[in-house]
Amino acid sequence: MSDKFKFQDKLGGDPERFDFARSYEEKLHALGRTVIASLYMLIRNVKIYTPENEIFDKPLDQLKECINTIIAMDETLNLQGAGESFYLNNMLVKIDIKSLENVRYLLQEFERRNVGGFTLNQSITISELRNFIYIFSKEAKEKVGHQGMSANLLKALQVRRFQKIQEILKDQVSVDSEQSVDRKRYALTVYARSIYFMRTYLQSLRGEGPKIIFGKAGRFVQDMVDVCFGHRTQFLGLTTLRSDDEYLCHHSVNVALLAIVFGSELGIKKARLRDLGMAALFHDIGKVDIDGEVLEKPSKLEPEEWQQMRKAPIFSVKKILRSRSINALTVHRIITAYEHKTDYGAPVKDLKGNVSFVVPRANLGVYSKIIAIADCFDALTSQRPYRESFSPDIALTLMWTELKHKFDPEFLHIFMNVMKVPALRVLSEKGEKIVIF
Repeated sequence: MSDKFKFQDKLGGDPERFDFARSYEEKLHALGRTVIASLYMLIRNVKIYTPENEIFDKPLDQLKECINTIIAMDETLNLQGAGESFYLNNMLVKIDIKSLENVRYLLQEFERRNVGGFTLNQSITISELRNFIYIFSKEAKEKVGHQGMSANLLKALQVRRFQKIQEILKDQVSVDSEQSVDRKRYALTVYARSIYFMRTYLQSLRGEGPKIIFGKAGRFVQDMVDVCFGHRTQFLGLTTLRSDDEYLCHHSVNVALLAIVFGSELGIKKARLRDLGMAALFHDIGKVDIDGEVLEKPSKLEPEEWQQMRKAPIFSVKKILRSRSINALTVHRIITAYEHKTDYGAPVKDLKGNVSFVVPRANLGVYSKIIAIADCFDALTSQRPYRESFSPDIALTLMWTELKHKFDPEFLHIFMNVMKVPALRVLSEKGEKIVIF
């Protein structure tokens, strides 16, 4: 498998050096936060001073250097506002809680001027940045176009229209067999609607909203199956659209999505993919019964806290039992909710402490094997209170080395091949909606 991992030789199997592979991504995150902070300060102050005021000289120079550094690293800069967040080059910019109000203010100003963000493929000048912030000044009355405003035209920088992801959540997209369907846009809508359903469902379990019927999830899972069956590349990459504040909601949908795509690659028939997706969507719902302070604890868990976490599969089983009458499909979901946390085998290590092979010890079901892999991959690539997220390559490396005993090796091998399909874009060329590829 050595040819599968670009970082394997660099890491040398040493988990302490995984930070090396994350440094590029972390630097891009830091630059994205700086761009957003600079724009907030500039747009706030342009309400008081004209863009030509010398008070802007130093901040504009700092913003210019930051933007040009991103372009030097990634060959492009694509900043897009969506919902309550910003995306930089297809990546959600993670903002600390102290900056949330600043981000909200900036997004409100963008929406007020119908600006969704901007894109650049070459270095920018201070004069062009002055023209951009003029859009938000009190003197600016003209409608904003792709090149800004007629009196302050933009050359390198292209303005994009405002578009909130909440609008996508409300989209009701139907597939007409007699028409050509934009599968890329439809894939995002299916994903977003599933997130919306899971958010309200989990709220209902916590007693924070009206009761949601378990079976309603079926149509969302069926939509996932319809999109991915024969078109799996439409979904790979969607799991980057996550929220650290709603981990369980996004994790549940991401695991369902990954399981369906993976199951499709394994040759599972379309009818059974829906059952697999339903099992995956509710595999972790028992965690709503675990104390939030334990789930989000940034430090090591105490023994009694670990006991709570280990009970999550049992809590999931109980919730599934209460949700509907017992039939064959419910039994599958119950077994999967419990089994997916069971290790496939026992690791046998060599003298250096590396896992040399795995001795199978559990006769797990196919759904359980699939969901175990999808669950672990999404968890590793998600940021948690106690660690940063791993890149997909590093996550797969960990799963094939130190965590190898947890998975059926044949299934894991196939999953690794599936996940080598790269995601190309998160934003459409016109910036009107967030899409994949």
